[in-house]
Amino acid sequence: MSKKRYGIGSVGAFALTAILALTACSSGDSNNSPAPSPSPDSQAPGASKAPITFSMNTTVATMNWDNDIAREITKRTGGTIKWDVLTGDERQKMNVWLAAGDYPDVVSMWDDTYKAYADAKALVDLTELIPKHAPSIMKAFNNDLSSLKQPDGKIWALRAPPTSKIENLADKGWLHIQASVLKEAGYPQLKTLDDVYKLISEHAKKYPEIGGGKTIGFSNFGATSQLYNVFDTSARMYAGMPALPHVFIGDDDKPVLRFFAPGYTDLFKFFNKMNVAGLFDREALVQTTDQFNAKCAQGRVLAVFGPSFASGCTNDLVKLNMAEKSYISFDIVAPGRTKVSNATSTSSLRGSDQWVGITKNAKDAVRILQFFDEMYKSENQILVGWGIEGKYYTVEGGKRVVSDYVVTELGKGGDAWDRLGFSYPRPLLQMMQAGAYLSDGDFARYSSSVSWNQKTMNEPMREALKAYGAKTFTDLLVRPAVKNLPFTTSAYTDDIKRFNSEAIAEWNKAVPKMILEAESKMEANWASLEKALKDKGLDKYHADIDAIYKKQKEAAK
Repeated sequence: MSKKRYGIGSVGAFALTAILALTACSSGDSNNSPAPSPSPDSQAPGASKAPITFSMNTTVATMNWDNDIAREITKRTGGTIKWDVLTGDERQKMNVWLAAGDYPDVVSMWDDTYKAYADAKALVDLTELIPKHAPSIMKAFNNDLSSLKQPDGKIWALRAPPTSKIENLADKGWLHIQASVLKEAGYPQLKTLDDVYKLISEHAKKYPEIGGGKTIGFSNFGATSQLYNVFDTSARMYAGMPALPHVFIGDDDKPVLRFFAPGYTDLFKFFNKMNVAGLFDREALVQTTDQFNAKCAQGRVLAVFGPSFASGCTNDLVKLNMAEKSYISFDIVAPGRTKVSNATSTSSLRGSDQWVGITKNAKDAVRILQFFDEMYKSENQILVGWGIEGKYYTVEGGKRVVSDYVVTELGKGGDAWDRLGFSYPRPLLQMMQAGAYLSDGDFARYSSSVSWNQKTMNEPMREALKAYGAKTFTDLLVRPAVKNLPFTTSAYTDDIKRFNSEAIAEWNKAVPKMILEAESKMEANWASLEKALKDKGLDKYHADIDAIYKKQKEAAK
């Protein structure tokens, strides 16, 4: 990377004018001559929108600054970004930059790279600069910058502002049924798996073959580690259990290995019934993703279980002009069970998953900080997440609605995202959580909105949702009882990790027996699993997990 200089004009509110020189880590050329830069404290009030060009890293090969959103950002902030494109291993390349001291003016970093740059003092200390020069950042964090501070008490980088609400409209239930099956049956209400059994069995009886092959009632893939991922998730969701790692925490507030929690085996009993009826795809226990997708693409898999794995099938079916066989997702909980959801943690409401730091190579750190301060403003967060009002979105009933233009252009694929300017949210500190809200009470990004979800569905999906009185798949979810269960794997010991691996290995042996062997053997098969895990230290595991949970719960108070 060769160092180039970019001339920067400045107009101050108090008639202070200076020619600033900015070092940029880029291959671009400039005919402007460098000039000495004033110290940060010499910046004039009101100079935050003075023209500035700075360099920043990206892994997006087609990233550019030549689109409507970029031009509007420059118009509003005075800033222009010259992208240093990283190819290959991002972290490795950034470590090479660090070793050579030859990094861009601004770096976007994951946690481990951030630590390396901060430890090497390659970043500008923002601790005192933010309160002095960045009122929008202060406002975005409610004047509390503690979440930006590192263990040394310093702020070396920025992250996206926190959100007070997350509503992920991409969330779906765990059972996915072909729209054509539902339509032919008159869109029946599906409250229990008995309802599903009736629907699937009647359709299979009427159509024993589809697409030249035997009709399959229920399928998914279970090769290698996917058996646990697919089947355990399905069993947990049917039993109404919260998404906690490995364990279930009930009303007694005692964590236990999920396999032995009440209701966990109910789904396997249902699959056993489906197998006896010839409606369960036995190959689902061992087949690969590609093998499963090939069956789906033939249109002969009536129902798919598991977390949203049917979306890939739907895409293939649409390409093959079989949109009517798209999958509609339902959320069914066992009778007598209550669906429980873990309360949203503070960490999940925080900004993005990356940090943005100003490096020591930047000739005017304050001016760059002022640029990012502008980006923290609500109207610029909307610009980054939604684009240009009137062209990219409209406002209807007080809510932003994505335009047909955006839907059409993004549907073309290729470099459409970069061509429209939608590659900027992460590097420009926009909230990256799916379904994050802005302070104005609307979604931070177009792709999280109701309008996007509806406009990108095919007609059979829209028709099915309408028949069930729904706009998005989240409307078909069972409303959960929310509990605060502060439990993570952060304190897992090596013994706990080892036991979890052994427990899953034993579970992998037991589940096929539960589904394929006689129903009379199910209880004994599961009892054998429990005995095998007790011999491997299940009781100690429960005691260790309970101690961890108590500490985490106390720390969360």
